[in-house]
Amino acid sequence: MTELEKLDAGLTYDFWDEGVNGHKLRAIALCAKLNVIPMTDEAARASVIRELFAEAGENTSVLTGFNCDYGLHIRVGKQFLANYNVASSTSCPSPSATM
Repeated sequence: MTELEKLDAGLTYDFWDEGVNGHKLRAIALCAKLNVIPMTDEAARASVIRELFAEAGENTSVLTGFNCDYGLHIRVGKQFLANYNVASSTSCPSPSATM
């Protein structure tokens, strides 16, 4: 079982594994990109949110200061709002991991 498979299964995994680290770096880059896009550029913000999250419903709004460890397991529904300075730790998928 790879370290990424362990992460996805909710098992103990090697935080420094190359594949795991790649996922972290991806999330860091996308969060940084999202956090500098003006709030008035809704299309650009929505595009980054959809790239970062596993699912994002209609009218998803994530305000500046958002950070997450991986992002790949974040699922949000319609009319979702993440207010300023939100940090999300979603290392593995879970039915209760929906924000």
